[in-house]
Amino acid sequence: MLAIITGTIRPSQKMKQLVLRDENERFKQYEEGLRFLLESRAFSKVIFCENSGFGAEKLSCLIDMVSGKDMKLELLSFQGDVEKACTHGKGYGEGEIMKYVFSHSRLILGEPFFVKMTGRLKVDNIGKMVKHLDPENTYFNIPNRTKRDIYDTRIYGMPCAQFKKLFMDIYTQVMDEQGIFLESVYTQVIRDNKINITNFPYYPRITGVSGSGGSVYGYTEWKCKIRDIFSKVNAYRVK
Repeated sequence: MLAIITGTIRPSQKMKQLVLRDENERFKQYEEGLRFLLESRAFSKVIFCENSGFGAEKLSCLIDMVSGKDMKLELLSFQGDVEKACTHGKGYGEGEIMKYVFSHSRLILGEPFFVKMTGRLKVDNIGKMVKHLDPENTYFNIPNRTKRDIYDTRIYGMPCAQFKKLFMDIYTQVMDEQGIFLESVYTQVIRDNKINITNFPYYPRITGVSGSGGSVYGYTEWKCKIRDIFSKVNAYRVK
């Protein structure tokens, strides 16, 4: 199964709503997140793509981690449209990354399904989650049980053909200052096309720090076990 990991190592100083701007610290967190994911061996293919033109050379040592382990790692870096990302918001840059991956990646060729994850975060139970995914389904969760009007884009999964047809170019509608975030744009696509959403089979145990708001993500295991039950009956869907 394929994972797409998105990132921005060297964000523009013009970009609003960013707490962590230090590129060295951001690089460290991306590297740690990738190491964690590769060590989990949850995916046979991993694509990491970042849109600040930082380059992938410093991460090339990670390719040695997958050598001889029936895994493949592809590292992509390009310079996104800084002016448009600053005008539209972070979700625009995320959309640029996904489009770049689908247009330039070698590993994605012929793949029927992918899981997308935000690069600086870790999903502690990702291996368990992936084992139970159906590549014909579309997987999203809501951000939390009190926010049920949008889907979470930190982690989601869907067929590649569906993403290319319905989601790949929609990021141009993002306008953060008007309250039109990538999450709300994706949610509208889901509604308009009546896409049946399945929750991940186990509730994602996400840890890490949000680069935009600086929020620290964590979880309590016993609460997550309860959420696992609700996930199995698709309780974490937009109302």
